[in-house]
Amino acid sequence: MEYLEEVVAEFHKFGVPELKERILELPMGLRKAIAVVGLRRAGKTYLLYQTIRRLVKGGVNLEGVFYINFEDERLDGMTARDLSKIVELYRKYNPEAKTMYLFLDEIQNVDGWERFVRRILERRDARIFITGSSSKLLSKEISTVLRGRSLSFHLLPLSFQEFLRFKGVDFREPLIEDERGLIKRYLDEYAEFGGFPEIVNYEEMLKIRVLREYLDLIIYKDLVERYGIKKIGVMKSLIGIVVKNFASRISVKRLHNILLSSGNKLSKSKIYEYFSYLEDIGFIIPVKKFSYSEMESAGSIPKIYLADNGFPTIYGLRDAGRRMENIVAIELMRRKYYFNPVLEIKYYLGRNKKEVDFVVSEGMHVKKIIQVCYDPSDPYTRKRETEALVDASKELRCKNLKVITWDYEDEDIVEGRKIHYIPLWKWLLEK
Repeated sequence: MEYLEEVVAEFHKFGVPELKERILELPMGLRKAIAVVGLRRAGKTYLLYQTIRRLVKGGVNLEGVFYINFEDERLDGMTARDLSKIVELYRKYNPEAKTMYLFLDEIQNVDGWERFVRRILERRDARIFITGSSSKLLSKEISTVLRGRSLSFHLLPLSFQEFLRFKGVDFREPLIEDERGLIKRYLDEYAEFGGFPEIVNYEEMLKIRVLREYLDLIIYKDLVERYGIKKIGVMKSLIGIVVKNFASRISVKRLHNILLSSGNKLSKSKIYEYFSYLEDIGFIIPVKKFSYSEMESAGSIPKIYLADNGFPTIYGLRDAGRRMENIVAIELMRRKYYFNPVLEIKYYLGRNKKEVDFVVSEGMHVKKIIQVCYDPSDPYTRKRETEALVDASKELRCKNLKVITWDYEDEDIVEGRKIHYIPLWKWLLEK
C-alpha cells in the first residue's frame, strides 16, 4: 500500500491533537488486543489519542507508536495481506524497539484484520489497541474472532465530571456558593442534552440538530446496514416507543401491542430481535430485576435506559424524574464498565410489589440500594420512597440506603435504618 507510510508519517508530524482527559484509562502493558467499543460518537478515537499521550509521557518515543485510521480514503481497498506492511514500516522507523505499539482505528474496514492481529500478538511483543464501528464490529464479535486474545472496554458518552471538564470547569473542594450555582446550571444542560463530546459547547438548537443526525446514523448505519433491516419505518417506530418509555419497565408483548395499535405489523419474535439489536449497538441498556434466582432475574421484564440523555430531548420529552433516573443508571453502568466489572446493577420489586430503582451487588451480596426521587419534600412522596427502600433493606439484608434527589440533602432514620438523601450533582461528583 503506497499511502500507508504517508499516513503513518503524517501522524508523527502532526502529533496527538489537543484533548480533554476521559476518566477511563486503558491498560498499556497487556499482550492482548485492547478494544474500545460503544455507541458511535462517544469518543473512542480520542480515547486512543489519550492512551498514546500517556505512553509518550511514560517515555515511549512518538515514532514508536503507530496510529492508523482505516477510514482514511487513502487506505481504501487495503487487505489483510497488506497489513504486514505495518510491521515492515515499524521496523524501518524503530529498528531497536523491543515492544511494538499499534493503534488501529476502525480496523473492521479491512477484511481479515483479526488474523493479522492474532499473528502479531502470538509472535511479537506487541501492544495493540483497536476500535470498531457498531455498524460492523461488536464487543462479543471481537472476543470471538480474537479467540481470547482481547480485552474490551465499553466507552459511554461523557460522565458529568467529564462534561464539566469539557466545559473548562475545574472546581476544588470545598465549593463556594457561586461554584455550586454554576454546577447546577450545567447539570440542567447535561440532563437535557446529554454528554456526547462533540456537542458539549454547541448552542441548544445546534445540539438538537446534531443529536438528530446521530440518531439517523444509528438507524441507517448501525441497524439497517448492519442487520439488513427491511422494515425501516417499523424500526423507527420501535426506537420512538423505546425512547418515550425510557426508565420504565417494558416487555416485548407491550411493544408488540403499541406497534399494532399504530398500524405497524411485526411478529413478537422479530420485535425481540430488533430490540436485541438496540442493546448490541449500545443504544439502550436493559436492567433486569434483582433476584437470588438467576432464572427469575433473567426472565424478568427489563427497565430500559438510554445511553445518552439527549435522545429523549429530540422526541420532545421533558420528564425530569425519568431523566434523573436515566443519568443515575448510566453512571452506575459507567462505574461497572470502567472500574469494577463484577458489579451487577438491577432494580428490585419487593414482596409487596414496591419498586426500588437500583440494587448494586457483587454476586449475591447486595452492597447498596438506591432510590431516585426528584423532590422528597412532599410527605406522601417521601413516605412512598422510604417504605420501598426500608422493605428492600430488610429483604436484601443491606443497610447502605441512599435516595438521590435533584437538590435535597438530609439524613433520616426509619425503623432503625439510616437513609442518606444526596443531591444528584453531589453524587455524580463523588470520587
